[in-house]
Amino acid sequence: MKYRPEIDGLRALAVLAVIFCHTGLGLFSGGFVGVDVFFVISGYLITLIIHGELQQEKFSIVQFYERRIRRILPALFFVILACIPFAWMWMMPDEFEAFSKSIVKVNLFISNIYFWKESNYFSPDAQLAPMLHTWSLAVEEQFYVLFPLILILFHKCKLRVLLSIISTMLIVSLAFSEWSSKIFPVANYYLLPTRSWELGVGSIIALSMNQWKNTNGSVAQLLSLIGLLLILFSVLTFDEGTPFPGLWALFPVIGAALIIVYAKQNTLVGQFLSWKPMVGIGLISYSAYLWHHPLFAFARIRLQGDVQPEVYLGLSVLTLILAFFTWKFVEQPFRNKMTFTRKQVFIGALLISVVFIVFGKVGRLSGGLPDRFSLEIREMIGGAKDTNPRRGECHAQNKKFITPNNSCVYGDEAFPTFAILGDSHAMALAHQLSKSLVQNGYGLRELTFSACPPITDFVLLHKSDGCYRYNSQIPNYLSLHKEIETVILTARWTLHFEGTRFNNFEGGLEASRIADTKLTPERASEVGDLYRLTVQKLLEDGKRVVLIYPVPEVGWHVPYYLAKKLLFEGEHSDTLSTSFEVFKQRTEFTHKQLASVGEHHNLMEVRPENIFCDNHVQGRCVAQFDGELLYFDDNHLSSVGANVLSEYIVKLMKEKGWL
Repeated sequence: MKYRPEIDGLRALAVLAVIFCHTGLGLFSGGFVGVDVFFVISGYLITLIIHGELQQEKFSIVQFYERRIRRILPALFFVILACIPFAWMWMMPDEFEAFSKSIVKVNLFISNIYFWKESNYFSPDAQLAPMLHTWSLAVEEQFYVLFPLILILFHKCKLRVLLSIISTMLIVSLAFSEWSSKIFPVANYYLLPTRSWELGVGSIIALSMNQWKNTNGSVAQLLSLIGLLLILFSVLTFDEGTPFPGLWALFPVIGAALIIVYAKQNTLVGQFLSWKPMVGIGLISYSAYLWHHPLFAFARIRLQGDVQPEVYLGLSVLTLILAFFTWKFVEQPFRNKMTFTRKQVFIGALLISVVFIVFGKVGRLSGGLPDRFSLEIREMIGGAKDTNPRRGECHAQNKKFITPNNSCVYGDEAFPTFAILGDSHAMALAHQLSKSLVQNGYGLRELTFSACPPITDFVLLHKSDGCYRYNSQIPNYLSLHKEIETVILTARWTLHFEGTRFNNFEGGLEASRIADTKLTPERASEVGDLYRLTVQKLLEDGKRVVLIYPVPEVGWHVPYYLAKKLLFEGEHSDTLSTSFEVFKQRTEFTHKQLASVGEHHNLMEVRPENIFCDNHVQGRCVAQFDGELLYFDDNHLSSVGANVLSEYIVKLMKEKGWL
């Protein structure tokens, strides 16, 4: 196979796009499409090699995987090894446990499946996972398990038959990806069935290259330039809100395909990509890809998310330096068959993988090795578990659907006169509120569902989602159960009305598995209408309604932020807080929606900011009272915080004569 320097230049373009995207600086928000470009290149090169060897009857599956091991594993192992000391020093137990799990999955080449289940690619918590980027390696290796078998089975068929088979698979995968981008966006991003079409495009090019040889110069100039512009358009205009992959991915994929086919040495694009600096970066692109995300992730961990642009720039330069070192002293020696034999490569890869898997299992089974830290730090970290003790039993979610009839009751199980409806914010409040109510002789039924506001006909993802089904059962249940006289509504209202995570503009951007919803004005208005209908229906049924307005969000994971402050700076904090003005700006639209129901003698409003904001610290919303943590993460009240709010609610209800 003739060496094409412009392919290495295309690799450089792809890896630089990915690196700049992960700096989070905005201009290259669509740089994640660099991975799609890599997929096209990989499909192209692998098909050229395998099909060529099959035609010459020289293909060996053992030799194929030997090449893959020499190419992929040495640098990967080296980067994992380099990450472990920093993870040991800087990661909290939950973070270290997740890191340990990821090491196991990386070595089994199923990290894409792991991250699909654990984290949205674009969420802030995902950006703290040093091994997140290995999902693409897993996709490629899974593809390379299946695709050689297809070529082996059909290589003796006529070329048009083989092309038809691969094209059909490609079209099915693309169609499935487009459908999944709307229904299962996280799975769509990570998994092979929705990504294989991109590698398939590269395969089609490799198999049909002879059809493209006679293209004249002006056409090649134009089409290669269009290919480059398609990639640049994607890099500069796409963002995390772009449904991806799917039809939108055709932009970078077709762009890469046009460059591979037409950007030869006699074109301007080919000459640009063959420029020595571009080729040089392309040669080290694999190692650069491996290094960039761990460097950025550990910087975010160490600096508590407050990473300045100049730091990202320095880390980007360091990425290329480490990549060159790794390429020269790790990648190159292991690719040399004179240095390491096939037997040494296979046995060495197996043994090192086993060591990493054992290490990962120990980290997971030990709960992230918390004994790495002092007792004082461990106690601070323990605040992350200070939540409703009946959460596992009472809080419904998609994987654990709990019908209203089977929901939990606190206090008088035979005759609970109160019910609390809502999402995980309601769950966080339920246990402490029940204590206050039980002391006054009342029982409480908990009707909570994860990420699901108490709004009838609200659709989170689709109508088969558990949230929609759960909320559809609530109105009839409450109508039938006349003993429930008072319904308490609380939720992460701002997230559901605004569709965005909280940024406190002091370095705290909250972590979330679900990416921003990017609500349109029409969608926000629709949610508001459904909310009003829900409250009005309760009031028409004669229920008393307690409406709890938004609890101030923090942005930082409170226990971890304070523990890391103690770990890194040796400083205690008893006054962690955020801007009240930022809270008011954040909740302005939400407050208008909640207040739009109007006044009613059976409606009582509770505003948590009255006790948490502009009270203990002027102009600030506190996350601590006298050193005690009011939150167990970045937005949910801890037992302490829930108790403070519960006492306030009970006080207001007594004043209104409801208790």
